[in-house]
Amino acid sequence: MALVDKHDLSMAGLRSFIAEKNDLSIIKEINTKAALIHCIKENQPDVLIADYNIPGFISLEDLVEAKNLSSRTKLLIISSDNNRGNINRALESGIFGYVTKECSKQEIVKAIYATAKGQKFFCNKILDILLEKHNQKEEEDCEPTNLSQRESEILKLIAEGNSTLSIADKLHLSHHTVNTHRKNILKKLKIKSPTELVIYAINTGIIKLK
Repeated sequence: MALVDKHDLSMAGLRSFIAEKNDLSIIKEINTKAALIHCIKENQPDVLIADYNIPGFISLEDLVEAKNLSSRTKLLIISSDNNRGNINRALESGIFGYVTKECSKQEIVKAIYATAKGQKFFCNKILDILLEKHNQKEEEDCEPTNLSQRESEILKLIAEGNSTLSIADKLHLSHHTVNTHRKNILKKLKIKSPTELVIYAINTGIIKLK
């Protein structure tokens, strides 16, 4: 994995957490955009751990640009940013996890492992921020939405970060069938973004909090 942070203290903390795990290793510590692009192109790390909320440093757009250079690289944000709009923008950019710098070592390590497996992971503070927005929407329209058992199964897999092809393989369906179910789910739930889909799944218990 590769680490992106401007602050030596944050970098040292992550380095210490990761060093305790025999099956985790750091291939690069990055502090410039040029180094970031070069690392992704040359090394294609499984996980890119980064903070984007540092003025004059690497931005979220830079991280997404880099991530898009490697299909195997998954992005985990560790930041002190509590702005809901920024968090939603980050999640909709295709990241796999988002935790705060206030999280415990155990939670950060869990987030790293989940991200490496391609699973979604949000710490409780981030979930509280996101669920506040979702609950406000529920108050406006409290009519229940019924999904079929198959739709709920597919929704769970989508919310966990699985691709259409991966879902098709796991459920022994064609990718066309999975796409049809996906469209029906979005239509039924009146959801337009991947972030809202994940939050719906969490809030209804389809996927459990970490």
